[in-house]
Amino acid sequence: MKGWTTSKLKDVAKVITGKTPQTSNREYYDGNIPFVSPADLNESILGETKTYLTDLGADQVYRVPKDTVLVSCIGNLGKITIVDREVCFNQQINGLVFDKNKIFPKYGFYCAQTLKPQLEKASSSTTLPIVNKSRFSDLTINFPPLEEQRRIASILDKADELRQKRKQAIVKLDQLLQATFIDMFGDPSNNPNNYNQYELDTLILIGPQNGLYKPATMYGEGIPIVRIDGFKSGDIIDNKGFKRLSLEQSDIEKYQLNKFDLVINRVNSPEYIGKTALVRNLEEPTVFESNMMRFSVDTKKLNPYFLLFFLKQQFVLNQIANKRKDAVNQSSINQQDVKSLVINIPPIEKQLLFANFFEKVEINKHLFYKQYVNFNNLFKSLQNKAFSGNL
Repeated sequence: MKGWTTSKLKDVAKVITGKTPQTSNREYYDGNIPFVSPADLNESILGETKTYLTDLGADQVYRVPKDTVLVSCIGNLGKITIVDREVCFNQQINGLVFDKNKIFPKYGFYCAQTLKPQLEKASSSTTLPIVNKSRFSDLTINFPPLEEQRRIASILDKADELRQKRKQAIVKLDQLLQATFIDMFGDPSNNPNNYNQYELDTLILIGPQNGLYKPATMYGEGIPIVRIDGFKSGDIIDNKGFKRLSLEQSDIEKYQLNKFDLVINRVNSPEYIGKTALVRNLEEPTVFESNMMRFSVDTKKLNPYFLLFFLKQQFVLNQIANKRKDAVNQSSINQQDVKSLVINIPPIEKQLLFANFFEKVEINKHLFYKQYVNFNNLFKSLQNKAFSGNL
């Protein structure tokens, strides 16, 4: 493309890998400086983060300025945000502080959204994909002169605003569900209604069962497989976009997902351990990968919709955090950990009331999600044209 340049990231930006202050030192935490983890990366301008550092905590790590682009390089590769204030971030993220004489930051942000294929190619072939700083720094981007970068960023800003509004509507519905859950059942940690508590093992009919591992050479055509990036707000989404692989019939029968199965993430970076989804409407037989477990419960005692939402509560997340095994760059839970989770059991009639409300809200969420997909496709189309010099 005439007038365009291709450069490695390290030649147009300062690349910084994040760090985590010592978690046992509470003087480092609960301040005013955002501390970003992959869960906070939102494909847009950074919002609120789950964790904040004090000045003392931030002094232990790296601070980056406004307009830095953050990219996840461990686990769910390629998640991204651009920051509008000074922040710190953990070791699963690389920051790009662009040289503004070469790259307009918002252009760099939109361009970095297209890095995922390069990241996947550069990643280590482990259970948890990792791209180290050296490999990340060698990834390439294409860019025109600065004036053209600003024009492209302005067009993409307008298209991005449309899709972000739909995402915000989905978030508000999730907040409504959470408020309704607490109003009906109280905070599970306090159990104000004195519901009976049981270990999940006593309510499971089938499982937990670890998923299927097959080498990359078997992927391409065949049956869809759910991976951790196929979860969306507790639902399994977009099965048309799932990767596929060739399987024997015996494997399909062993690992095929059934309606009202629950799947739970068992190996990932710490903040994603325990991420759960409910199987509802799969358009064709689908299996699940080895990073997750699946199980089904006795629906006479425990409604799957209620359980799905209960498993998202801090009461359960704290249990998972206490059970997980941490290693370098990843954590894990096992089948026994899932079986031993303590669950509050309200009367089944009350669970069903919440399930009915949940389903009504989900109808609206799926409506907004379809609109989001359409606007996202428009954005991606403009993005492809922009970065091929045709916008």
